[in-house]
Amino acid sequence: MVSPELTFEEQPSLDQRLRLFRWIIPLSFALVSILYQLVVADRVSREFGHETHLVIEILFYGTVGPLAAFWVIQLIKKWLEEKELAEIHARQIERHLASIIAASADAIISLDFAGLIESWNNGARLIYGYEADEMLGQPFQVLFGSGKSAAVEFDWLAEEINQRGFLRGYETMSWGGDGHPIAVDLTGTSLLNAQGDYCGISIIMRDITHRKQREEDIKQLNASLNMQVAERTQELADKVIELDQANQELQKLDQSRSEFISLVSHQVRAPLTNMQGAVERMQADCGVINNTCGRMFTVLEQQISRTDQLVRDVLNADRIESGEIGVNLEPISILPTIRRVVEQFHARTSNRHVIVHDKPGMPLVLADSLRISEVLLNLLDNADKYNHQDKDISIEVHADQTEVSVIVRDFGKGIPPGEIDLLFDKFYRTDSSDSQTVYGYGLGLYVCRSLIEVHGGRIWAENHKDGGAVFTFTLPVWVGK
Repeated sequence: MVSPELTFEEQPSLDQRLRLFRWIIPLSFALVSILYQLVVADRVSREFGHETHLVIEILFYGTVGPLAAFWVIQLIKKWLEEKELAEIHARQIERHLASIIAASADAIISLDFAGLIESWNNGARLIYGYEADEMLGQPFQVLFGSGKSAAVEFDWLAEEINQRGFLRGYETMSWGGDGHPIAVDLTGTSLLNAQGDYCGISIIMRDITHRKQREEDIKQLNASLNMQVAERTQELADKVIELDQANQELQKLDQSRSEFISLVSHQVRAPLTNMQGAVERMQADCGVINNTCGRMFTVLEQQISRTDQLVRDVLNADRIESGEIGVNLEPISILPTIRRVVEQFHARTSNRHVIVHDKPGMPLVLADSLRISEVLLNLLDNADKYNHQDKDISIEVHADQTEVSVIVRDFGKGIPPGEIDLLFDKFYRTDSSDSQTVYGYGLGLYVCRSLIEVHGGRIWAENHKDGGAVFTFTLPVWVGK
């Protein structure tokens, strides 16, 4: 929809139309009269007579003139009404624009061609604190200060606006009535009169002091954060260097520990082997062995066996922690492995009987027979330590479609409930006091758990409802290809 102002501007003005009609109406009337006299009048006079011709002329000139005058008057009336409506609409727009300017929170200021303030709205009063009568006629540059720089800045603004026709988004500092600085976003537009000549400038200024303050706060916060990040980064870099140095030292210590354990273990195992050979030689060569010698031989064999087991567990624990422990997985039958381990156990502890509940038809498991033998020996040694002297050790085997479970039970006093979850921790013992009655060093169960986990199985401990402790480990069933 075209606005009334645009429609009015596109049409000729009322004055232009009246000037045009001053010539068109007389010329049109004269042209019609001439055509009538030259073309129609003579023909009417010949055919109808002089009297009829006279009557027609009277009717023609008596009606055409008044009708033409009536039509002209009606047209001029219409033009006057259109002009009045356009003027009313223009005044409404002017009042609307005036109310918008007056109510705007931004400073809207008009300047004449000399840069003097011609209008000062309420927004300008709120921002700068000056009343309109104080600022009208004042040079606009007073808002930028009283120095030479204010005049230079205004001259630059006026030149930019005149050359480009407008200036948008210019941020600068101005000064309020009480002398406080005000950051503003300035938009300027060149004003032209009806002839297209420069007649002044329209200025809109928005107070951005709070925004600039927030930007400055954010800038300072970012600078502070960047500084803190740089400090923390440097601290982290220093910590990384320290950790790297500590890691290198730990690696050296770990290597030294491994070398020490290996050295001590091998150095201990060599004398143990010699002692075991010497004991066996003494038992074979001595003709008569009295009771004392027999008991001493038994003590020596037990201590040699325990020390040898300690060395093996220490070496296994070291290999586990260094990731060097390996298993040779293959499909095996678990029952022959169990029987072989029980025979070895009986050879060392002839006073303890182990009952194996045979269950034929067990599926094959994927395991390393030697490593599983170590696990079983450790569990049997553990059961022997905590079992009552007159009780046996029980081994049961169960199977389902995915795993085989081996259950070792003793008939001792059981495990304290609060310590069940700690049994498989390294160096943990249920009785760690100086007066402990059961020999041990807290590595056996730790090694058992590590070896079973390498096989992909599980191991746990619990108390039996009828007394004693139950240790169970599982191995995955072998699935043939």
